Amino acid sequence: QIDNLGKAIGMPVGPLNVYDEVSLELSRKAWATWQDMGVLDNWGDGTITRDVIDTMVGEHGRGGRHHGGGFYEYGEDGSKAIWPGLMDLYYNADVSVAEDDIKDRLLFRQVIEALKCLETNVLRTVADGNIGSIMGIGAPAWTGGLIQFVNTYGLERFSARCAELASQYGDRFDAPAIVGEKIAAGETFA
Repeated sequence: QIDNLGKAIGMPVGPLNVYDEVSLELSRKAWATWQDMGVLDNWGDGTITRDVIDTMVGEHGRGGRHHGGGFYEYGEDGSKAIWPGLMDLYYNADVSVAEDDIKDRLLFRQVIEALKCLETNVLRTVADGNIGSIMGIGAPAWTGGLIQFVNTYGLERFSARCAELASQYGDRFDAPAIVGEKIAAGETFA
């Protein structure tokens, strides 16, 4: 469902598919390097993601497509299907999340990170963020880019939706301060 909803919002492929192609094992190696450098949690709390990846790779040998399979199993004929063990590990019939929330969570997390990059001068211009997000990481083209999405969605509305998501799913959905600054100044991201 997550990958299908990712594609429904305009992502070229779903996030689990991306992880499989890039390699779950690579993520573990990157996190180990970041921990050695003392910067592991500088970009927010990734504990849940790390726990999932550590379980998939460390306990089940699911390192991604290159390693024989990750979230997906791959047939010799080129077919792929969700690895059945994934449901055993993570499916909870008692939890129901609205599809609109899943879609927004996928998109808003990317937008929030792009805004943080702009806020901390990792991105020098809004245009860099918009072009880079579409051409570089596969953001949905209909958004005009992850930062332009905020302009189109409306800054106040975006901030309010971030607050809703944060109250339900955690502070990783808090709108960055730059959004409030733009609202207070009556500006958009240009």
